[in-house]
Amino acid sequence: MNLRLREEGGGECELVGEEMATLVGNGIIVGFAGQAFLSLCLSIWVFFLTKHGNMDITHPEGSVGREVERKRMDFVSKILMIGSDFQSTLGIAYLVTTFAQVSIMSTYHLHLVFDISSFVGVSNTAALVCWRYCRAKIDEPDMKLHNRRKIRISWFNNRYRAVYIFLALYLALTILLGVRLNEWSPHQEPGRCYYSTLVTDPSDPHPAADKYYVGFTSTWLMIVVLASVFAGVKRRRAILVLSSLHFPLHLYMTIALRVANHKKLEGEITHENEWDFGQTTAVMLLAIALVELFKKGKEYYDFESHVAKFGVPPSENDGMVQKDEEAERSSSLLVQGPGGKSIAEERRPAMEEHTSICSAHVYSFCKDSRAIIYGLPTTTPMFQFHGEEQSSRILDQDLDRYELTGEGPYVIVTSVSERSFLENDM
Repeated sequence: MNLRLREEGGGECELVGEEMATLVGNGIIVGFAGQAFLSLCLSIWVFFLTKHGNMDITHPEGSVGREVERKRMDFVSKILMIGSDFQSTLGIAYLVTTFAQVSIMSTYHLHLVFDISSFVGVSNTAALVCWRYCRAKIDEPDMKLHNRRKIRISWFNNRYRAVYIFLALYLALTILLGVRLNEWSPHQEPGRCYYSTLVTDPSDPHPAADKYYVGFTSTWLMIVVLASVFAGVKRRRAILVLSSLHFPLHLYMTIALRVANHKKLEGEITHENEWDFGQTTAVMLLAIALVELFKKGKEYYDFESHVAKFGVPPSENDGMVQKDEEAERSSSLLVQGPGGKSIAEERRPAMEEHTSICSAHVYSFCKDSRAIIYGLPTTTPMFQFHGEEQSSRILDQDLDRYELTGEGPYVIVTSVSERSFLENDM
């Protein structure tokens, strides 16, 4: 074995260990650090770079403005969790794999795993603290209006359970690394020492300096992760700042340890730049998160554009209606019956048993129904809505814009079956 001797904190580090690119390779670092950076950027966007950080839902209940605000917050909350769920799952699997191979891992690699897995805590904290803020804002109006008890997100929902599992594994890793540091030895296999010229002073004693770093940073990170779950949303900015400081710290430590030790490894392969399944998986999950971010960003942009143009949020079925527009225009509703009237107009008395007729500002809707307004004889849907309260409000406010006060008649189809009734056999 080719031993490399070096004075390191008053001792000689002869054996660092063999390469483990599967756990500490470039792809792993890029995947975990990239996800954490993505979550931090989205959180900063919400709290510091846009109006959403100080946004309150101010419009009265039942107004179009209230619906726009709530849908906007819902969009933001979904965007915030992009990558975080991937990161949680990947982080748990990463730590489980580490424990499965701990008997052949060197102290150097265990230290790298500690720093890399810390990115999961950064990502979870940044995403959860902002997600909780958005959900609280979405639920707040109903709570004030109806004097209901304060709505709380369950502390045992799926996202929080993943955080608890990660924290338990992270705590176990911290304890294990502390035990390994107590076993500091310059020549014991599979490696009980490492070079730290870029992170500590040569005169610092080992492993005391390393234990201080591990103990302080792990405690700090676990506290802010738990705070993102249990602390109030009013402390969100402080939690986010304390969490974000971990990112440059652990990123520098990871790179510094790699640079100081990557040429000191033993075995046939003396570097950790080989790409394998583990590294590729981490990078692919990061790529998927980025693609999802672009998709959600496009949806959010379309939402804001629609609101700016029409003043109301787009319907959930707008996309379906656009796809069916050509089919609707050529549907059998245009077929003329005797006397020059459309068959739909002739069937109108029968339709009254199943639909509501819009006339003279009087509307009757089925509660929680899905409705589409058809202007006859044209069959192009003029508006869509869900529920009695929302539909009547929208019609009252947008009557002139949709020109429902003119010639008419207009049929409001309140279910899919009624739409089929209107169209079949015509």
